[in-house]
Formats: sequence, C-alpha cells, structure tokens
Amino acid sequence: MINGAKSSNNLFVHYIVFRYLQERGAEKERKLFMELVQKQMEEERARVPRANPYPYTTDYPVVPPRPEPKPCTKPEPFQLESLVRHEEEMQREMEERERKEKEEAQMRIFRAQPVLKEDPIPVPERARKPLTQVQQFNLHADQRAVERAEFDHKVKEKEMMYKRYREESDTARMMEEEKALKQLRRTMVPHARPVPNFNHPFCPQKSSKEATKAKSPNLRVLKRRERRKLMMVNAAAAASSAAASGMR
Repeated sequence: MINGAKSSNNLFVHYIVFRYLQERGAEKERKLFMELVQKQMEEERARVPRANPYPYTTDYPVVPPRPEPKPCTKPEPFQLESLVRHEEEMQREMEERERKEKEEAQMRIFRAQPVLKEDPIPVPERARKPLTQVQQFNLHADQRAVERAEFDHKVKEKEMMYKRYREESDTARMMEEEKALKQLRRTMVPHARPVPNFNHPFCPQKSSKEATKAKSPNLRVLKRRERRKLMMVNAAAAASSAAASGMR
C-alpha cells in the first residue's frame, strides 16, 4: 500500500510538472506570436507614406520662436596618463638623487679607524728546506743525433751496395752484348752452298684425284628471282580469270 501511494504521488507530481511546462511553453509561443504580429504591423505602418499637416493659418507664415542661447563651453583642464607617468618618473628620479646625495654626505664624514693590534698582512716565515741540488741532465737532441747518424750510415751503405749491383749488372750486360755481336758477325759471313745430290732426280707424276666439278652456289638472288616469277604468273592468271568473268 505504501509503495502504491508513493507511485500515485509520483505520477501526480509528474502530471503537474508536465502541465506546468506545457502551459509555460504555450505562453512563450503566444508572446512570440504577439511580438511578431506587432513588429509586422509597425513595418507596414512605416511603409505607408504620410503627408505633412497644413499650418494653422495661411494668412501669414508661422515663424518658430527663437531658441534660447546656450552657454559657452568652459574649458576644463584634462589629465593625460603620460603626464601622470612623467610626474611619477620625475619624482622617482628626484628621490634617487636625494638618496645618493645623502649617502655621499655620510661617506664624506670623517670617522677614525680603530687601532690595529695585529698586522693585517703577515709576512710569511722563511722556509727551512734545503737548496736544490743541480744534477746532470741528458738532452733528447743528443740521442736523436746519434740515431740520425746511424740511419745516415745505413742509407749510405745501401746506396753503395745498390751502386755496386748496378755496375756488376751493367758489366755483365755489356759482356753479353759483345758476345751476341761477335756471334752475329760470325753468322753474317757468306758461305757457299753445298752441291746438290743428283742421284735421285725429281720426276713429277700425274695425280690420281678426279677433276673438280663446278657446283652452282645457293644464292638468295636466285630464290628472289624465282619468287618474283611465281608472283607474276599468279598475277597474270588472276587477271585472265577476272577478264573471263567480266566477259560472261
């Protein structure tokens, strides 16, 4: 029963809210419609031309009264933001200048310094270290000079060895050339040919082979010639057959 009462109350509340919203929507639509109608009537009224009314009398022209004179404009001072900023900047500069002058005046006042009881810059004590012993040193240049002398000596030995090898090879080559030249001279000396042996004279005999038979080569020129002849024969036959059919 309690649940049924709650559900009925909820339905009643929903119905009331729905009716309220429906009435509010209808009222809004009615107001909007009235505003549209009124606006349309004003636009139509504005479109209708209206003539100016006639004056009250035509005997003399109606002169409007003279308006009362207005008072003259009184100039009033105006305040610009730039002027305000300028005044503030000038005031700040003046205060800064006064502050610096006060500091300089305070610095010019004489004040006695306190008496120093201890030396602010103490003198360092003398070191008790022994003196440096001078020792003999070896320069790297001396060692490099010795190494360079050894290198130059080895280079000279290699050059002398290569020179000796070249001289030996040149001497051997010259000796070989002299030997070859002597051998060439010996061969160039003219010698008489030996007398031929006529015990077995040469007797030519007839060859047992058959004579060579000529064979026509397989040239393409002959094939083209035969093909051309065949084409001419076919063309003549076709022309004769066409003439015979025309006569019929």
